[in-house]
Amino acid sequence: MTVIGEKSGKTAFALLMFVLSSPAWADVKVHGATTVAFGLMKPHKAEIEKLVGVEITVLPSSTTRGLTDLVEGKADIAMLAEPLEVAAVAANTKQPEFINPVDYVDRHVGDAFVQFIVHPSNPIQKITRAQLARLYSGEIKNWSEIGGNNQPVMIVGEPTSAPYRMIKESLAISYASDLRIVQNTNQIAIIVVQAPGALGNISTAHDVPERSKFKVVETPLKLPLHLYLATRKDAPEQVKRVVDAAASLGGL
Repeated sequence: MTVIGEKSGKTAFALLMFVLSSPAWADVKVHGATTVAFGLMKPHKAEIEKLVGVEITVLPSSTTRGLTDLVEGKADIAMLAEPLEVAAVAANTKQPEFINPVDYVDRHVGDAFVQFIVHPSNPIQKITRAQLARLYSGEIKNWSEIGGNNQPVMIVGEPTSAPYRMIKESLAISYASDLRIVQNTNQIAIIVVQAPGALGNISTAHDVPERSKFKVVETPLKLPLHLYLATRKDAPEQVKRVVDAAASLGGL
C-alpha cells in the first residue's frame, strides 16, 4: 500500500481542484431566442463544444427572456433575434434601468427572415400587408372574408419575442384581444399544424420537425432578423470563445 505524505496529498488535491475548475469542465449557459437556438446553437452544439473545450447548455426561450437571464446571472450568453441596443431599449421600457448596455457586448452570428405560416388545409397562398394588419388586429375574424375557408381566425404569438414587436411596429397595429399566447416560437408552429384557422410566425432559421407540416404564405412584408449572441464585457475567456466559435460556424 502506498502512503501519500502530507505534502504529496496537498499537491494532489491542488491538481484535482485545478482540473475541476479548468475551462474544459465549464458549463456555459446559453439562453434566449429560439431562432438562434434552433438555427445555430443546437445544430452546432457538439462542434462548438469540441472547438472550445467546454460543455454548453442551450435553453430556447425568447430574446427578452435570454437578455433577462443574462442580466440576472442565470445565463452566460443571451441569444438575441435583434441587436443588443434594440433589445435593451425594449427591456428598459418595460422595466426602467433594468440593463445598462455599456456593460454588455453583442456579436452578429447570422441572419434570417420572419415567415408567416398557416395550416396546410388553408387555401390562402398570399396575404397582402393590409390583410395582415387586419388579421393581426382582429378586424378580420373569419378566413372567408379574404377568400379562405369558412373558419375562424386564430392569431398565435409570443409577446417577448423580437418578431412579435417587429410585426406590431411594421403593421402599426395593436394585437387582437383574443391573441393565443405561447411561451416560445416553436410552440407557434405546433399550434399552427393542429389548428386549421391559425396564423402565426416562425423564422427561416428554425429547424423544427413541424416545418414539413405547415404552409408558408407569401407576403410583401419582409422582416429581417439579425441574430446575435450577447455577453457581459467582463465575461470569462471560455464564454467569449463560445461566441467566436458560433460566429465562425454561422459563417460570420
